[in-house]
Amino acid sequence: MAEGLYRALTEEDPEVEIGSAGISAAEGLAPSDASVRVMGKAGIDISRQRSRQLTPKMIAEATHIFVMTSGHKMAVENMSPAAAEKTFLLLEPAAGDDAVREAPWSLNVPDPIGHGIDVYESTFQLIRAAMPSLIEFVRQTDAKTEH
Repeated sequence: MAEGLYRALTEEDPEVEIGSAGISAAEGLAPSDASVRVMGKAGIDISRQRSRQLTPKMIAEATHIFVMTSGHKMAVENMSPAAAEKTFLLLEPAAGDDAVREAPWSLNVPDPIGHGIDVYESTFQLIRAAMPSLIEFVRQTDAKTEH
């Protein structure tokens, strides 16, 4: 859901490249029906996205890596210690935003897999609330590295 939303919000920016991959993802799986339905209600089609396994090459090529949980962050940094300076929790840039600050799960995004559509919807709402701050964070850090 995060990839689809980020892609939709930045589709007008030709400089943005986005991809997603999982720490222990199976290759080539379609998104869950619940994810597709929730995103579809927001006008975003993620039905053609497919899962990929995170690789050291992907880590090396990325300018920013956003993860859902602190466990994912540790896994990325274990794969590549140099990635620590470019790996962030997805909610980190929005930590001061009301919708994120009031969330009961700190800065970890809860995994909706195995839950009902209502959990997918609340996960999507949390990601959507954090996205403007995340996009601005990426733009600001990109601008700093260009100078």
